[in-house]
Amino acid sequence: MYHETYPGGVLAIANHIADFVGSVKLITLIGDKTPRLSFIQKSLKSNIELKEFVKENSHTTVKKRYVDTHRNNKLFKIEYMNDKPISDELTQEIVMFLRQELPNYDMVIVGDFGHGFVNQEIREVLRMNANFIAINVQSNSANMGYNYINLYKKPDFITMSEEELRMPLSMRFDDIEEVIKEAGQKLKINNFLVTLGKRGCVYVDNGKIFKAPVLTTSVKDTVGAGDALFAITTLMAYIEADSELMPFIANCAGGVKVQYMGNKENVTKEKLLSFVKGVYEDEMGCLQG
Repeated sequence: MYHETYPGGVLAIANHIADFVGSVKLITLIGDKTPRLSFIQKSLKSNIELKEFVKENSHTTVKKRYVDTHRNNKLFKIEYMNDKPISDELTQEIVMFLRQELPNYDMVIVGDFGHGFVNQEIREVLRMNANFIAINVQSNSANMGYNYINLYKKPDFITMSEEELRMPLSMRFDDIEEVIKEAGQKLKINNFLVTLGKRGCVYVDNGKIFKAPVLTTSVKDTVGAGDALFAITTLMAYIEADSELMPFIANCAGGVKVQYMGNKENVTKEKLLSFVKGVYEDEMGCLQG
C-alpha cells in the first residue's frame, strides 16, 4: 500500500509563514509514547526553531486518511491522539515559558485544534503577553461542540470557517451578514475573516464587509487550505494591509494550497506571486476578449 507522510496542523502553519518572515519559534506538544520528534524536526524549514513540550501517557497526534487515489476521494480517517487536558504541572511549565518568551516576538499565531493542549490558563497568558495575537480555533470531528472562538477574548485577528462562526452563535440558517453582525456584538471580535467554501470568503474590519470569490477551479485536495489561508492573512493583518486586499490574498493562498495533496507543499512568496500573476493575466485576457 502506497503512503505519504506530511506535517500538518501547527507544523504546516509554521512552514507557510517561514518564507515570509525572518524567524519563527514553534511551540507544540508531543507525546512520550511515540514522539516522532525526528520527523517533526526534518519537516520544518531552516528558520523555524522548535520548542516541544511532552505530554505523558500520550501519542503525538497523527491523523491518517485513506484515499481513493484514482479520484482523490477520502474513504475514511483514523486519528491517534490523547485529547484529555494537560496536567497542572505541565500547564505551569508552559505558562512560565510563555511569560518569558512572548514579549520578545512581534506576533503570536495560535492554531488551536482542540486536542487538549491549550487550556484557559494558557489562553489568558497568551492574551496578556502577546504584542499581537492571531487565532484559528478549529472545530473538527474530534472536538465538535467544545472548541469555539468564544474561548478567546479580543484577539487582534481571527480566521474561521462559516460553520465555526455560526455554531457558537446558534445561527444555522441566518444570512451570513446577520451572523457577522451578531459576532461583532456578542463575541466582541472586530477583525476577522470567514471562509465560505465554494462561495469564497469575507473579511470583516470593524463591521465593514469585504468579499472575494474563489479564484481557482483546479482543486486537488482541500485539507490544510484553512491553515495556509490563516498563516498568510495573519501576516497581512499584522502589517494592516488594505481591507479590500485581505479576502483576495486569502483566496490566493487557499488557491495555491489546494493544488497539492495534504501538506506536501507550502505556500511561498514565489508560489503566491505566481498565483496572483495568473489571476491578473486571466482577468486581463477576459477583458480583452
